Amino acid sequence: MPFALLRHAYLPHVLAATLCSSIPPVLAAEAPAAADPDNAAPSPTIALRAAQGRLAADAGDNDAFRQRVLALDALGASALAAEAMAQRPQLFADFERERIQGDALARAIGWGRVEPETPAARLAESQAALAALERMQRESPRATTWEATRLRVDALSALNHLQRHEAVVDGYQALLDDGIEVPAYILGTVGDSLLALRRPADAIPVLEAAVAHKPHDVNVRILLGYAFIETERFDRALPLMETLAASQAAWPRQAGAAAGYQNWDRYSADLNHALAHSYANDHARAEAMLQPLTGIGPANPGLQAAYGAVQSRRLRPSAALERYRMALTMTPGARDALAGQVSALSALDRIGEARSAVATLRQAHPEDPRLDRVERDLDRHRGVQATLSARRGRSRQRDGADPLISPFGSRDGGWALEVRSPLIDDRWRAGVFAHEDWADFIDGRVRHRAAGVGTWYRHDRLGAWATVGAAGGASSGATWTLGADWRFNDAWRTGVELARNAQDTSLQARRLGIDADSATLTASYVPSDTFALQGRLSRLRYDDGNTRDQLGVGAAQRLMTRPHLMVDGLLSVYASRSSRGDTVGYFNPERDASAHLGLRLDHITWRRYETAFQQRIELLAGPYWQRDAGTHWVPSLGYRHLWRRDGHELEYGVAWSRPVYDGLREQRVAFDIELRWGGAR
Repeated sequence: MPFALLRHAYLPHVLAATLCSSIPPVLAAEAPAAADPDNAAPSPTIALRAAQGRLAADAGDNDAFRQRVLALDALGASALAAEAMAQRPQLFADFERERIQGDALARAIGWGRVEPETPAARLAESQAALAALERMQRESPRATTWEATRLRVDALSALNHLQRHEAVVDGYQALLDDGIEVPAYILGTVGDSLLALRRPADAIPVLEAAVAHKPHDVNVRILLGYAFIETERFDRALPLMETLAASQAAWPRQAGAAAGYQNWDRYSADLNHALAHSYANDHARAEAMLQPLTGIGPANPGLQAAYGAVQSRRLRPSAALERYRMALTMTPGARDALAGQVSALSALDRIGEARSAVATLRQAHPEDPRLDRVERDLDRHRGVQATLSARRGRSRQRDGADPLISPFGSRDGGWALEVRSPLIDDRWRAGVFAHEDWADFIDGRVRHRAAGVGTWYRHDRLGAWATVGAAGGASSGATWTLGADWRFNDAWRTGVELARNAQDTSLQARRLGIDADSATLTASYVPSDTFALQGRLSRLRYDDGNTRDQLGVGAAQRLMTRPHLMVDGLLSVYASRSSRGDTVGYFNPERDASAHLGLRLDHITWRRYETAFQQRIELLAGPYWQRDAGTHWVPSLGYRHLWRRDGHELEYGVAWSRPVYDGLREQRVAFDIELRWGGAR
């Protein structure tokens, strides 16, 4: 989830560390109420001009000197006013001196947020302003209560810009503990720091108070929208963002003006409205909202980085990286693009470049609160990967059918373990694997097990792997696999694998001492997060001379997207043939085919940043045809849980189906569980 403008950890990806940069208003000296306009005090500009004229005539005119300092302060030139005041401090009352000094510090803190001349000086002015403020508190304690409070409040703004968010919240709490009514202008800054610390529930009342004080402050309302998003209150966040965008004219015009002026608040509102939909999982809508903006402002680095973040969530890392690099071409220090390209490069398996990108981000923005999360995600990707899975199933025949008909037997199960080393030279992994499969047939239990070692290579478009091991149980001997895949672009990927003593050999065949080798070709087309098409063509060559050719195609299309619910339509088609028909002693239809339609519902039941609990329901039904056995409808239903935490996943579920083998229907119930560690798949 984001904090401030684009704070994804997961969120990673972020447009600015802060949105709220409120600067305390300049407090002019109190003036007596005018009885009529003729007695009104002159404007600061007129007062300054008059004072300078008098000083030109008489440099020792103390009254003119005093009026010049007060006019400079009122015009916002507080640093000049403070510098001049130091020449004749005796002319000013304590409250005036402290106010002017406070105004100068406030202006310095505000200027610290302006884009610097060089990246190295990005935080220098804020650091200097904060040091001056702390020195003033230490060496010249304020005699005026309000000015003492004001220094404490202004410090929160400087600390926020320096990304010292814990200090901001501690300072705010100290003010409350002292019974001080915190000025409303700083509440947006405090809310921003609370979001940076991932405390959105605490940020909401603070930001609501800020909005109540300044209902037209676009930045604070955006921050409030993100606080709702980070507490999963999309029912409040999305209407807020939509209303905010609708309230801002693109080219507002002052009364009597010949033309309108650019409204950057409208840009901020439109941008964050789109991103809010992306955080609500509707990345397609976010893309449609941002795309025309990129045409209007192609040279806007923040916009390009935001569009890149949406492309990343649409499963297009190459497109995302292109946008991030466009942003960096225009602004080399753009923190959102620097952070975003790390995840894009990791997704593209360009790990060496990703490490360099992290180093660049660390050097350019060492204070960025995302930095630790970005580094942690990359370290997890480069670290140990492991997968542990287990399954159990039960098949029940009807009408006294022979249990040998079912390829699963009456009961079946198994487990598998694969552990891969941390990345070696950013491309290689070495590891071990082991698995066991078993099934109960009428004449007893059949087991097959294998264990061995392997090596895996992956860099950029190419992936390759090789494993070798020994098999035991119902069949024994050497087992090995050799495979490779190639990513053509963000959408297309294809792969091939050869296997000796393949794991997916029928246990019915192993029961008879028959092993099988396999060759498999896979292809996938995934142009976005809302559509996927995958195909698999394989040949199993059994030791008894039989060969089985199998073709499967599956597709998923998003039908509905809500913040916590996604509904996909599913389609799967399967066909196979064998060279020896069903005379081999194991289930081996000469020809068969199936087609299934269904729905998949994913409900995000609970989520807090990278930790989430998700429920899934899959319902499929369709005809299954087998030569000489006719056509039968086969339904299936699955229910699953998925837990995610810091890149690790635990998934388990139960499935029910009523398959048909050789024209005889069975009922099958199965349970499986899998733990994925370190981003393993």
